[in-house]
Amino acid sequence: LSTAVLLVAFSAACATSPTNRRQVVLYSEADMVRQGEGTYRQMQSELPMSSDPRETTYVRCVADHVIAAPEPTQQAAYRWEVTVFDSPQANAFALPGGKIEVYTGLFDVAYNQDQLAAVMANEVVHVLAKHGNERASRSALRRVGIAAARVLGASNNNVQAIDFGTQLGLQLPFGRAQESEADAMGLMLMARAGFDPRESIVLWENMSLDRGLRPSEFLATHPSPETQITTLRNLMDQALSARVQALSSG
Repeated sequence: LSTAVLLVAFSAACATSPTNRRQVVLYSEADMVRQGEGTYRQMQSELPMSSDPRETTYVRCVADHVIAAPEPTQQAAYRWEVTVFDSPQANAFALPGGKIEVYTGLFDVAYNQDQLAAVMANEVVHVLAKHGNERASRSALRRVGIAAARVLGASNNNVQAIDFGTQLGLQLPFGRAQESEADAMGLMLMARAGFDPRESIVLWENMSLDRGLRPSEFLATHPSPETQITTLRNLMDQALSARVQALSSG
């Protein structure tokens, strides 16, 4: 059954990401935008937002530059919004439709505008590359596999094994692929916005120190900081060239 779910996933992969990676996209863009909007409004109503206008202005200023930087073929007609939530978590994330959330704890590891731009670019890429749709689609396929196992009379132990197998085979590695894609594309995006791409490496070094003990990379949704830093270093010359072009054009 796990193999069957994998075959369905691959057969459904009729879309490609901006880096030509095969994608499983089962939902319409309108559905994803609607879901993103609903979740975003719910968060705004339930979570405390920053009361410091300087923080909000700062984050939105950096975000505006990053959002304007994608190449014409990657532009999307979203109504972008950014909210700063008052939370100690060093985190930010994006929802389909161009809704970005930043937690004030991020300022503890992103010390300047360039490091903040690295985070914002990463989140903008998640939206542009439709990573939210991929995650939702993969989760749907996983649920189908579990339901099929129960219908066919699989024992609880077998169902648990299938559940764990599909999580490892579908969700976690796919999360790492998305994050790696966001790192690579985000680096170029922040550079085209005029920010210093070298600061992205400093950011991940800060993140690594802040997080302390981490789970095994094989079982984590994100690549290790070491893996992410290696990816960024391999693309740095290209990113620095893009930044020089951006600055020379104003």
